[in-house]
Amino acid sequence: MAKLEDTQIRGWVKNNVRFDAKADGNGLYLRYRPTDKLPMWFFRFKIAKIEQKVILGRFPSMALSQARKEALKLRADILRGINPADEKRETKRKTAAKTVADQSAQTVIDLVNEYFKRNVEGKCKTAKPMRQRVDKYLIPVIGKLRIDAVEPMHISNMLDLIVEAGAPTTANDILSYSKQIFNHAIKRHIIKSNPAIAFDYSDAGGKETARKRYLTGDELSKLFKAMRNSEKFTRHHYLCAKLLLLLGCRKGELLRAKRVDFDIPASIWRMSLENKTGSAINVPLPTSAMELIKELMEFQIDACEYLIPAQGVRSCKQGHINEGYLNRPIKEWVFPLMGDVAPFTIHDFRATLKTHLGQMGVARFVSERCLNHKIEGMEGVYDRGDYLTERRAALEQWAMFLEGCEQVE
Repeated sequence: MAKLEDTQIRGWVKNNVRFDAKADGNGLYLRYRPTDKLPMWFFRFKIAKIEQKVILGRFPSMALSQARKEALKLRADILRGINPADEKRETKRKTAAKTVADQSAQTVIDLVNEYFKRNVEGKCKTAKPMRQRVDKYLIPVIGKLRIDAVEPMHISNMLDLIVEAGAPTTANDILSYSKQIFNHAIKRHIIKSNPAIAFDYSDAGGKETARKRYLTGDELSKLFKAMRNSEKFTRHHYLCAKLLLLLGCRKGELLRAKRVDFDIPASIWRMSLENKTGSAINVPLPTSAMELIKELMEFQIDACEYLIPAQGVRSCKQGHINEGYLNRPIKEWVFPLMGDVAPFTIHDFRATLKTHLGQMGVARFVSERCLNHKIEGMEGVYDRGDYLTERRAALEQWAMFLEGCEQVE
């Protein structure tokens, strides 16, 4: 049987000559099937009359001379009673085990970083606030643990700390994120089970229901008075809170708004696609809202592109002020001055606008568009109206109502 030659093999590769097997002798042969990217060296042998084979390497990474030396070595192993196939399998098993061990030795922080890089960043609109919550609530508790060392008790303790801090909704979010993060570790063969999988919302913040809270006209008057009378509640706080009330937009949408998004001559806020519904919308601005926006633009810091730029301790990487800007000031400085008013959140401003517009006789489709809601079902499919004129009239009517509430002493 003729031996193979290096130049011969290179010629086959160059001319794309494909074959199942070209033997070199002593059990060594070369395979180059149509499905092979490169020629592959195999060593064929028999033990107890059963034919077996192992892969030696690929040409040209493994040259002909190297393949022959490896075949001779394996032939010698067989004479000593060593099965090359068993050796290959054991080596592969040890390599896989070492890889898993190395990955498991990584910390939860490493896992979180990889998860966000692969699955969240650039793919999810809420990536930044999601990462902020994970960094604030998950990382400090289990971040330094090895991935394979995290047990259900660690998840339980973490959720208890969040609930005790008065953030049940956040506890639900962190539980959801934890399941996703550790599922990623399972997919990467780092762990075999998810330490968060046994938990549900009853173990975290409880089942969430749609909020029904809105502020009545009397409560709005008390809110404006309290914001005026609070010594710590600044003019800037006041402008932002009133603008949120006037427009009924989501807090994040306003905080991420850029100065160029506001068409002053047309009295329109051209909201970008970067909102919860993922659709651009023109928001008509009532006269009083225009006045607030012009005053807010006077607060520009270092030529920042955002309407509400980061400032002082509220600075953040995004450039705009972070989403917790109004939470503490209203909760700690304003609410205590409002008497027996029931608790509310800034998000309840949206329900407040929606409820009062309904009481004013504004059509549901108009008020839904004012809130930039997606219309559900077939109505949402076929009704593509923008209702800009109707929304402008509705928001002007709402602005007049708020002005009346604001003037109450």
